[in-house]
Amino acid sequence: MAECMRKLYTYLDNHLDEMSKDWIETIDNSSSKFYSTNVAESSFDEIIKSHRILLTNVLKVFIEEESVYITNIKDWANAVAEKRANALVPITESIQQLNAVEGILLRYVEKFSEETTEKLTVSEMFQWVRHTHDAFDLFVDIFIESYDNYKHKQLLAQQETIYELSSPIIPITKRIGVLPLVGDIDTKRAYLIMENTLNECNDKHFNHIFIDLSGVSLIDTMVAHQLFQVIHALKLIGVNGYLSGLRPEVAQTAIQLGVDFSKIPIYNNLASALERLGLAIDEAKYV
Repeated sequence: MAECMRKLYTYLDNHLDEMSKDWIETIDNSSSKFYSTNVAESSFDEIIKSHRILLTNVLKVFIEEESVYITNIKDWANAVAEKRANALVPITESIQQLNAVEGILLRYVEKFSEETTEKLTVSEMFQWVRHTHDAFDLFVDIFIESYDNYKHKQLLAQQETIYELSSPIIPITKRIGVLPLVGDIDTKRAYLIMENTLNECNDKHFNHIFIDLSGVSLIDTMVAHQLFQVIHALKLIGVNGYLSGLRPEVAQTAIQLGVDFSKIPIYNNLASALERLGLAIDEAKYV
C-alpha cells in the first residue's frame, strides 16, 4: 500500500503543470481583482507560484510523516494569509480558489486510479481522498485563523494612526501651539491625547497650548476628567494650558453632569483667547 501511495505521489507531482493549467482556465477572465488572468504580470506570476507551492506541500501528505507535512502546510498557510490580507484580497475569494484547487487535485487522483495497473481497493481510494481533504482542511483552517489575526493587527495599527492624526498640535508661533479636537473622545483616545500633547509640548518647547473643543459635540465626566488631567500634567512640565471653543450644547451638558471647568481658563474661541492674553501681540515676553 505504501508503494502504491508513492506511485500516486509521483504521478501527481509529474502532473503539476497540467493541474496549474486546469486551474488557470478556471480563473480566465475572472471578475476577481486578484485571482484572474487579467492582472499584472508580476501579480499573476505570484499567484501561480503560490499555487505550485501549495500543491507541492499538499502532495507530501502521501509520502511524508504527519509532523513534517503538517509543519510545511501551516508555514505556507500563514505566509499566504499574510500576503492575501496585505493585498486586501477578500477571504471568500481565497477559500473559493482553494476549493477549486482541491477539486482539480482530486480529479487527478481519480485519473491515476483509472490509469494505474495496480489493483486498488475501495479502502485505498477512500484513504487517498481523506488524505487530500485533511491536507486542504488543515491549510484552510490555518489560513483563516492567520488571515483574521493579520487583519486584526492591521485594524489596530490603523486605529492607532487615526488616533495620532486626530490629535495634532499646530504651532501658532514659536512658543504657542493649538490642539484642535474633533469628534468623540473615548478612553483610549484621551490617553493618547495626553501622551502626544505632553511629548510634543516638551519637544517643541511650547509655553502655552490651547485645546480647542469647537469640533467636539459631546462631552461627559470621563472626557472632562481627562481634560483636567491634560491641563494639570502640562502645568507640571511648565506649560500653560487653556480651553477654547466650548460649544453651547457641550457647555449645557457639562452643567447637567456637574462638570466643573472653573479652575481651567476657558475662552469663547481661539482668536479671543490670544487677544485677551496678549500672546499673539507680544510673544517675546513669553519666550
